[in-house]
Amino acid sequence: MDASLYTAAISAALLLGLILTYAKVYRDTRAQFSLGLTIFAAILFAQNILAVYSFVTMSPFIGEPFLPYLLGINIAQVLGILVLFRTTLR
Repeated sequence: MDASLYTAAISAALLLGLILTYAKVYRDTRAQFSLGLTIFAAILFAQNILAVYSFVTMSPFIGEPFLPYLLGINIAQVLGILVLFRTTLR
């Protein structure tokens, strides 16, 4: 459960970086695509903050068999966000 918590927190931190980057691009260019990316990243950020909160508060109620799946989902999300972050910064 701790690993899922940490990966969700890493995702949230990466998404915050993306939000700031996209917002800066939007501020400079007023491109609607950048605004859409900012909103998309903000929604994912909110989802990850909720996931971190739920992992902290609901961990006693989550059964052991589900933990590998939660971790797999969170690792996949971190990897996807890392690819998006790298592509954005290029």
